[in-house]
Order: sequence, then structure tokens, then C-alpha cells
Amino acid sequence: MSRIKRNLNREKLEELSSLYGDSFYLLDSYKFEKNYDELLNEFQKIYAKTYIGYSYKTNYIPMLCSIINRKKGFAEVVSNMEYALAEKIGVAPEKIIVNGPYKIKEDVERMLLQGSIVNLDSFYEIDIVEEIAFHNKNSKLNIGIRCNFDIDGRSNSRFGFDVNTKRFIEVFDKLKKIENINIIGLHCHFPNRNLESYESRVDEITLLVGKLFSTPPEYISVGGGYSGKMDTSLEKQFDYKIPQYDEYAKVVATKFNEHYKNIKDELKPKLFLEPGTAIAADTIKFVAKVIDIKNIRGNYIATTTGSKFNMGSFASTINLPMNVYSELNNKKDNYFDLIDITGYTCIEGDILFKGYNGNLNVGDFIVFNNVGSYSFNFKPPFILPNVAIIDYDFNNSKHKVVKRKEEFDDIFRTFFDKNMGELDG
Repeated sequence: MSRIKRNLNREKLEELSSLYGDSFYLLDSYKFEKNYDELLNEFQKIYAKTYIGYSYKTNYIPMLCSIINRKKGFAEVVSNMEYALAEKIGVAPEKIIVNGPYKIKEDVERMLLQGSIVNLDSFYEIDIVEEIAFHNKNSKLNIGIRCNFDIDGRSNSRFGFDVNTKRFIEVFDKLKKIENINIIGLHCHFPNRNLESYESRVDEITLLVGKLFSTPPEYISVGGGYSGKMDTSLEKQFDYKIPQYDEYAKVVATKFNEHYKNIKDELKPKLFLEPGTAIAADTIKFVAKVIDIKNIRGNYIATTTGSKFNMGSFASTINLPMNVYSELNNKKDNYFDLIDITGYTCIEGDILFKGYNGNLNVGDFIVFNNVGSYSFNFKPPFILPNVAIIDYDFNNSKHKVVKRKEEFDDIFRTFFDKNMGELDG
């Protein structure tokens, strides 16, 4: 099905603003689904047993998580809150992968007994799992191990087990001897997004699998960290070449295919990818309105109804791609060689775009692209509550609200809970 994408216009932004406020997110759920399909297909063309566990922490809009579930993908969660969300939208427990450094015994017990995969991250979790296994001897518990090893000689992750220690080997062997614990896989994840880092992590983890298992485990996860699609203006701000989906696949899937080429298909391990940014980043835009322009000792500053806290973790270090939508019939275009676009908060460093060059007027809408990764779910209730998220069909300009604008009660209800006790005296 072909899809002609129509650009937004000022009139449509005015209409949406009148309904949802001067700032809001625009979600393209169609693009999200398309990204998922493209990434998975590139890998499966080379290594058929590739699966995606979507990173809920990156963007946990229930609508998007439901798309992953409908397409038979896995949920990758790092908290009981995210696990509960997966349950809420109907993800089968065995399709939930549990990661993260903070695990509570009661939560882990429920997750394991329901059949979810729990990847252990630290030694304290070993004690938790051993105790759960002891009290549930008739239940099989499926666990994985997050592995920490050197991938480039420079970076040093704080997560997972240092696999090059005697203690790790001793604990691994100890877990293998517990009858109702199944170590069904190994997991690794690093923040590096360049291709070289993926070459290293695949080489290291497949080598480790050979040392620890006599036959391949059920799965091997190489984590997330993949770059998503982005405009050229954004690519140029990174100090490495941004890989495309097929380039990641040619490195990772090809190595897996070669490594396990002599093993029967049914015995080959599943290859888990855990992307978030790669499929979510370019699926959301953030809309803000210019409310003031001023000159302070020769420095031009535009204040908007948005904030860097709406824009995700990259907003403080890079300029996200943006488009300006001026008022209809505006005859007072102001051209700036250099102007900083800033937020509404009282933080000096609340800058949404550093050094914009072009026309800008009070009343203009600014639409920032590539804000689907770590944006709305990073936004604290600081000064103002969060804004609405609107699923916008760019083909026919139809829309629906997937998250309403937050109100006072959403933020302060827990402070005024009727069940809270009163102070004495």
C-alpha cells in the first residue's frame, strides 16, 4: 500500500492547538509499525530466528506496545510498572523479557512463576533466585545472565556480570546445578551505536556461549542501542557514521548465521534484538509555540511553550531537526542570523535549539522531529504537567488522542490521598 505523506500546515496546527493546548506531541503510529517491520525483516533475511523485544523504557505509549504485541514481538521491560503495562495490554508472560539492575524478590517470583524470562544483572539477584527456586521446587524458572565484557578498550559499562572473573564462573556453575533453574540464554547491552561495537559484542558473546554451554542456549540477546532513521542535519551532529537497518543486520545477523551454520535450524539459538530508539525516535514530533522574542545585549532569544524536558535525552547536546510554521498572512517576518529557541522553565539551560538561522515570529509554531525516544516519559512534572499525545494520520490529516493533557489532579492526587495519615501536634 502506497502512502503519500502530506505536510502539516499552520491551519492544522492552530486547530490542534485550540483543542489540546499550545504544546503537544504528534505520533505517527503507522511509521512505528513500518520501522518494526523493516528492522526485523533486514535481520530475518539473514538469520531467520531473529526476534524483537521492544524496549518499553524508551517509549511506553500503550498503543505502540500493543502494536508490538499484535505483531508477535516481545516486551522488554525493566520494572514492575512496565511489566504491569505488558500484562495490561495482553502480552503473554512468556513473551516478556525482564532486564534492569533493580529487582524486588516478590516481583521476580511472580514473573518467574508466570513463565517470563528474567535476565539477572547483579550478584544480589542470585540470592533472590536461589530462594525462589528453593520454595518453588515444582516450578521451572527460566533465567538469563547479563554479561559485561570489553567491546572497545575504552568504555566500561556498570551493568551485568564481569564474565572474566572467577566468581562469575563459580556462580554460573552453581546455578546450573539447581534442578529447577534453567539458564536459557545470555544477554548483553551497551550504549554504543556504531557498527564496530556490534561486531565486538557479537564476537564476545558467541565466544562466551561456547565456553559456558555444551549446546547453544535457547536465546542470545545483543541488546539495543541501534540508531534510528534521521535527517541529514541530525546525522552530521554525531561523531560516527549513523548505520542503517541493513548495515546492522549485515554485521550482527551475518555473524550469527556464520557461527551457527553447521547446527540444525531447530537447535539454533534465537537472536534477540531489544531496540527502542531505532523504531520509535522518528515517529514523534513535538509542537511548541513562540510566545516572546527579545534581545539581551545583542543575543536574540525566543521563548516557547515547550521545554527541553519534552524533547528527550539528546536535546541538551544536539539540535533536533525542526520546522517553523508562521501565522497565515503574517507580513512582519523577522529574519535572524542567530537566535536561541528556549523553553518556558526557569532553568538557564532550557534551550530547545541553539543558534537558529531564519525567520521567526511571536505566534509561530515550531515542530521538532525525532523526539520519540526518551521524551514524554522523561518529562518530570516540573512547573507544568505533561502535554497531550496525538496519533496523527499524515495521509488524511485525521487524528485521535492517545494520551490526554495532564491536569493538576494527575500530579497532586497522591499528596492529597484521603487514606494518608495526618501529622500529630
